[in-house]
Amino acid sequence: MTQNTKKQKELIDIFLADNPELEELIDQLATFNVFRALKIENTEIRHSNVLGWLLDPSESHGLGDIILRRVLSNALLLSDKTIDHISPAQVELMDFYDVEVLREWKNIDLLVVDRINKIVILIENKIHSGESEGQLLKYIKTVNEEFASYSIVPIFLTLTGYESNDNEAEDYIAYSYVQLLSVLEKIFNQRQSQLAEPVAVFIKHYMETLRRLTMQDDSMVELCKTIYRKHREAIDTIVKYGMKGAGQQAVEDVLSKDGDYEILYSNPTRVWFLPRTWANLIPENGIALKHLERLVSIAIRIKFDTNKNKISGHFELSKMDDAELRLKCAEKLREAGFSLTKKAFDLDASYSRFWSKSHKVTDMTDYEEVQTIIEKLLTKAKIEFPKAEKVFQTVFK
Repeated sequence: MTQNTKKQKELIDIFLADNPELEELIDQLATFNVFRALKIENTEIRHSNVLGWLLDPSESHGLGDIILRRVLSNALLLSDKTIDHISPAQVELMDFYDVEVLREWKNIDLLVVDRINKIVILIENKIHSGESEGQLLKYIKTVNEEFASYSIVPIFLTLTGYESNDNEAEDYIAYSYVQLLSVLEKIFNQRQSQLAEPVAVFIKHYMETLRRLTMQDDSMVELCKTIYRKHREAIDTIVKYGMKGAGQQAVEDVLSKDGDYEILYSNPTRVWFLPRTWANLIPENGIALKHLERLVSIAIRIKFDTNKNKISGHFELSKMDDAELRLKCAEKLREAGFSLTKKAFDLDASYSRFWSKSHKVTDMTDYEEVQTIIEKLLTKAKIEFPKAEKVFQTVFK
């Protein structure tokens, strides 16, 4: 054991054994919350479902149209955009009891249609993901075509209220979950005594979830800051070794389950492997992937991107001893229907992907979630295995 490793273990011992703040944090986190229990705190579609329920005056919350009115007037008040001269004051004087709230209408997260006031509220909801190119503009065009005589209020709802990256979507009002939370808290404090107990508990749990998502829970923020200040090195060590370890273990377990794969290299950020059907065909002729147990030039890589909460799978073609043979392989892969960049056909090319898929993950430390995603990636990859095998049979005969 190195001196550095010994010191890190001692720091973790202190962190776990003598940490009253940690015990307090554990107590807070142990408080039951329906969203946390169902593991849907970070699930975008679930937030859209809850928001649709809250905005619908006819729903069972018993709050009528007050949430819809306040969210709309608040969004307009905080925005510098003018929507058909609709003012926040006008909105507060409107009656929204006869509206229709639609989920996933033509792929739009939320659409609130008020046929009396002739207003349509279009809400695109993003928790951690970003919008696709042209997505927001497409939605506005779709709504304008369907509701030509209506005033359209497009809202881009995110955790922090950032503007869309799409310059053509400048009509959208940037609205945040922080602002939404503020509206909900005020209404809840005013109307709590009027709410049925199950409804009050549900809304209270949802507000608590939003506070944690948006880091608006002041007591928890201060508690976490205190713990981090006192035990920074121990926490950094735990994150370094623990956060990424679940993914690595999940991949190794899935690959080892039926013996169909040969693991060539494994660490907390990526795992390299080959299907045994490929391994029997691909010779040791690689000069680029020197970290692999066998110096092959073709392998599959699973990569864990903790910054983007994403797990990716790639088929990689690297350098070979024989550059002409590598070029032939790249050409045959393209003929077989795989996608390669132009650079892949340069004689001095080093690394070329010829297949790639990725999945978002809500919790990289959740072994079961990571395992499920790995199995999904492998299911997609297996469809391409026979096609690649035919190429290897031709190239490496």
